[in-house]
Amino acid sequence: MSELKSFWKLDPDLDVPLDEYDKAIENFLFERYRDKSDSRLVKAYYVLKPLIARRLQILLRRTRTKSSQSSFPLWPIEEKLERLKRQILITCTKTRDEIPFIWFWPHGKTFAFVITHDVETQKGLGNIQRICEIEKKYGFKSSWNFVPERYPVDIRLLERIVKGAFEVGIHGLKHDGKLFNSKKIFDERMKKIKKYGVKWSAVGFRSPATHRNRDWMENMPFEYDSSFPDTDPYEPQPGGCLSIFPFFMGNLVELPITLAQDHTLFEILGYKDISIWKQKIDWIEKMNGMALVIVHPDYIRPGGGRGKESGYPIEYYEELLQYVKNKDRCWHALPREVAQWWRRREASEIRPNGNREARIRGPVFKDGVVARIRLVDEEVTFKLDV
Repeated sequence: MSELKSFWKLDPDLDVPLDEYDKAIENFLFERYRDKSDSRLVKAYYVLKPLIARRLQILLRRTRTKSSQSSFPLWPIEEKLERLKRQILITCTKTRDEIPFIWFWPHGKTFAFVITHDVETQKGLGNIQRICEIEKKYGFKSSWNFVPERYPVDIRLLERIVKGAFEVGIHGLKHDGKLFNSKKIFDERMKKIKKYGVKWSAVGFRSPATHRNRDWMENMPFEYDSSFPDTDPYEPQPGGCLSIFPFFMGNLVELPITLAQDHTLFEILGYKDISIWKQKIDWIEKMNGMALVIVHPDYIRPGGGRGKESGYPIEYYEELLQYVKNKDRCWHALPREVAQWWRRREASEIRPNGNREARIRGPVFKDGVVARIRLVDEEVTFKLDV
């Protein structure tokens, strides 16, 4: 499958040699640019982590941020991949006035917004109801990723979450940093993870601490994965896929984490507002991408305010929801809905009808929209047929 052809969804009869550039695109998507020594550092960190006090862990990560500010990929916004995809398109289509393609999101929405939660400890379980109530208040829904063998997970809680039109996902097995220690361990744990996925009717996976190995993960028994940040130099495994759009990774649809994690912003970097979230959302909206955020119930103060209790004020999260709610061309969806849309879009195609007008054939013919690529002053612009 050509990554660029999958992304642009042009008329297949057009002689546009996008597949010639796939290796360059995959170099970013699958982080082949990264220093392989990173994986050894990750393993060393998790071997020593149980011996390091929590406060010292935070201090070490804060110290590390000083050397990460200007490294590649840039944070919080790295434009290289999205600019490259557009530049390749310009190179391949200069002789055409316009080119129709299947727009990125259903019903011509400008960009997508996805909320996910990783419940990392038993403490986080106590905040779920409060956070769900706030999301309902603003008209949002979210997915909740649980760690099956780190704390007790009550099946009745999962049933209430699903009944409330939310989603349940799997967040590793134990969250002990060992899932990727070896292929043998990965395969053995994935067998157990698969059983929990079936039991919980979970179709999505996120790796603990966003550890990742594309070659091992591409055949995981899920519909989608969401373990690759677009750019994050602050995680134990730094780097990123640079993509603010979903993409295919073997059998999976990968949904990149494109907004800074709450723990990184407020705990590690010490931000006292959500300016970074707003800045990134505005850029993603401009680029018509997907804003996907992780919010940990473990780190939110449900009572709000600025008391002595650890964590950040829940008002920060409410402000984020209000900010996105005010963007009326946003498609807010659960991650499984985005993954299903991306598969349906991939299975559809642009074809001219009897009047040589571009039409969509396939699963998204009802909710998909034809868009037209035009070059204006050597820049890619879009016009939607709506």
